[in-house]
Amino acid sequence: MSGVPYLMRVQVKNENRRINLWLPLFVIFPVVAVLLLLMLPFMLLAAVILWPFGWGKALIGIIPAVGRCICAMRGLQVDVEDGPEKVNIWVK
Repeated sequence: MSGVPYLMRVQVKNENRRINLWLPLFVIFPVVAVLLLLMLPFMLLAAVILWPFGWGKALIGIIPAVGRCICAMRGLQVDVEDGPEKVNIWVK
């Protein structure tokens, strides 16, 4: 499993302008981690309540699945082009 991505670059080009945005994801992840820790007791309570209906195990499985999806984003590159307009997104 690869590590957590640290930067995201968004580049938007059209005929007149070119915009580059560098978004530091390492600043966002601690805030998200604290929010997840605050939500964890509520998720566990919901899992206990939903366990007899078969949804509890799926709810608990969401936590590692989200972590794997975030770590798998490292190295992602998305290029979208429509005529003279172009959007590039890189996750590093």
